[in-house]
Amino acid sequence: MPSVTSLTLAELAAGYRSGALDPRDVKAAYLEAIEARNPALNAYIAVLADSARAEAEASAARWQTGTALGALDGAPIAIKDNIDLAGFPTTNGCAFGPVAEVDAGVSDRLKAAGAVILGKLNMHEAALGATTDNPHWGRAQNPHKQGWTPGGSSGGSGVAVAAGLAAATLGSDTMGSVRVPAAYCGCYGIKPTYGLVSTRGVAPLAWTLDHVGPLAKTPEDLAILLEALIGYDAASPDAERVALDRTSFDPANLTVGHVRQINQADMHADVRDAYEAFLENLHMKGAKIVELDWDGFAASPARRAGLLISEAEAGFALSDDLDSRPERFSDGLRDMLNFGRTGPAAKLVKAERQVREVRRLVRNSFIEADVIALPTTPMPPFPFDGEHPVTQADFCAPANFAGCPALSLPSGETAGGLPIGMQLMADNGRDFGLIGLAGTIA
Repeated sequence: MPSVTSLTLAELAAGYRSGALDPRDVKAAYLEAIEARNPALNAYIAVLADSARAEAEASAARWQTGTALGALDGAPIAIKDNIDLAGFPTTNGCAFGPVAEVDAGVSDRLKAAGAVILGKLNMHEAALGATTDNPHWGRAQNPHKQGWTPGGSSGGSGVAVAAGLAAATLGSDTMGSVRVPAAYCGCYGIKPTYGLVSTRGVAPLAWTLDHVGPLAKTPEDLAILLEALIGYDAASPDAERVALDRTSFDPANLTVGHVRQINQADMHADVRDAYEAFLENLHMKGAKIVELDWDGFAASPARRAGLLISEAEAGFALSDDLDSRPERFSDGLRDMLNFGRTGPAAKLVKAERQVREVRRLVRNSFIEADVIALPTTPMPPFPFDGEHPVTQADFCAPANFAGCPALSLPSGETAGGLPIGMQLMADNGRDFGLIGLAGTIA
């Protein structure tokens, strides 16, 4: 019999429905797994055992009386610690943070769906980085290799799913922070269409680029969790009324675009090989592969433009604490935020125009192609102690600039056995079609 911590959300719901599983036992198994493995992995910075027990008791009663709230009822979920959960601190990966008075929009939706929230997850400081080498809470370790990064900024979210410390998790994604950990840890993660999932009660990095998205073991689980999260939130200033198109993508009748300006010579050899195999697999399933011309696009300058916008918007969002509680932040983060809030306006305007141009290129691509295929990152996971590549977000950032859904799925391994992720992007509102496609080609 497999451990309950290896079961998917769909399998847990089926077990609860049949009576073969009990949310209280599943919760206990996860808390035991966290106690045993989290000291080495450092995915959690706070385990909420008491509230999780109460939520599991309530869920068990609902399943026993036939009043379960759906497929997430009793599901053990954990959330990144930039997401408010009423009664608990939100550190945002910093030295300390305020106790949330009310739930974030997504926390409220998880509770309404009956989820059992196991705890708050480690992350890169203030979500401004891609390694989860956190100066206050320690490094989150890649579950496939100690001493190697799980990615960021939602590193703890990727670790918890891949290591069996949560059935699924929530992260946030400003320029790849859901998809990079999904790729490095070997699980699935989706950045939804901008505004589809509420960002109310989520510590902002860049309001114009921030998204909240799920990480999970399977595409089916992504769909279950995303279904619970979506919906217009009138109290969220970044909410959009997104018209969802739930039509499935059929690989046999699919046009897949790859971008001519993505230089494969800049990819790690194992990633390049995996990308070529990924495109070939799509072609073998019947897809037509076409070349997209993003004239004038250069990945690294575009990513740097997004970073400048993130530093500026985060510097403004965190300005009160920067002035009154500077000890909350590391020296490096303070420098980045102060640079962002004092930089010349002309540079910010130039960066915003660069982002808008990439948005145009991406959105126009969906006139020619149903989906865009790219590696999630140009490189596989790497060790903390060594040079950190600055290009990790080069292939992820365009989807944030365009606001379109983008999904990372596991796609092979390096010669050393570390996960590699591939990325699929689709037009706005095609989130569930993208998830279905990932399930078809997995």
